[in-house]
Amino acid sequence: MSKQDLSVTAKLINGGVAGLLGVTCVFPIDLAKTRLQNQHGKDIYKGMIDCLMKTARVEGFLGMYRGAAVNLTLVTPEKAIKLAANDFFRQLLMEDGYGQVGAGDGNPSLHVYFFGKIAGRGLQLCLSLFVCIFINMYIQMAEG
Repeated sequence: MSKQDLSVTAKLINGGVAGLLGVTCVFPIDLAKTRLQNQHGKDIYKGMIDCLMKTARVEGFLGMYRGAAVNLTLVTPEKAIKLAANDFFRQLLMEDGYGQVGAGDGNPSLHVYFFGKIAGRGLQLCLSLFVCIFINMYIQMAEG
């Protein structure tokens, strides 16, 4: 397999496009989840499918993307940075020898798992804070 070196700009663009596509595919489900959570004891929707069908019927197909601009604005740069950083650190570890196959048995070295765990925990912490802020903003926009 040939080694392809993409510029940081290309990696950021690729990550941004991946974020846009991801949000576009998942946003209607997220909208339904938020509306179901916001019922506060009222039986407006019976479930996820019912919510999506009622939203499409009342607001039209594009109604399922109401409020998506905020999500696209926040998620696109996050995915771009995350995927570019992932590529950068993977290449850095491979150059330093940390990502090389260990002990000749075909298993990656322990360093790869260790750095992966650190990166995963850091991302988990950042995303937890991000999701809490985003859901509060989304609820405020939906009510206002």
